[in-house]
Amino acid sequence: MSLFDVLPTFYESPYSYTLVPIVLISSIIGFYRKTYFHALLLHPYEVARGKRIHTLLTSAFIHRSWLHLLFNSLIIYALAYDMFGCIKQENGLLTAALLTPCLFIILIVVPNLFQVWIKRNNFFFTSVGISGLTLGLYGFGLFFFPEQKADNIFIAWVSNSLEYWIVATVFLFLLSFIPKIGINRQLHIIAFHTGSFLALLVRPESLAEMWPLILNLTHENT
Repeated sequence: MSLFDVLPTFYESPYSYTLVPIVLISSIIGFYRKTYFHALLLHPYEVARGKRIHTLLTSAFIHRSWLHLLFNSLIIYALAYDMFGCIKQENGLLTAALLTPCLFIILIVVPNLFQVWIKRNNFFFTSVGISGLTLGLYGFGLFFFPEQKADNIFIAWVSNSLEYWIVATVFLFLLSFIPKIGINRQLHIIAFHTGSFLALLVRPESLAEMWPLILNLTHENT
């Protein structure tokens, strides 16, 4: 039995096997070389004043802890495969190969831009990590094929990707009310919905598929 009987091959998920090692190597360097770490971290106060613009992207390639790094790397490994496969299924290999890295960049930069706006006057706030891409890929995957079957043993009424998206949205919203839990909640919410919006841009048919699901869900709860 081959390892790739379980895991995707490079051909099936090229960006899982390129992005994740880059993030791992860069973050490990940042753990031990503080000058490198500080050169890449996002400082919204400075970016809002036209400095360190590159950190809108580079801050994704460093992390503050091993747990944060390994969790993000594992999720991106899986969800990058999902994004690439979904786009390839609908639009072909060439489109998937060209579009996937563009979407990665958008999902990193756009949430960071919102973060810069929100924290533009907070001199002490800095941000690192690729969690924006992680949540963006998650939102993209749930919205791309909203009718896809998805059972949940903990939430009985969840049966498809759209319903999972609703649960995730509610969870992220409720999480935003919990003080001092050590995660960037605003970034996660923005990134998740940015990914959802991009899914509709790439596959507009998803919107038409959602309407009967929403009607059915509304009918079941009345």
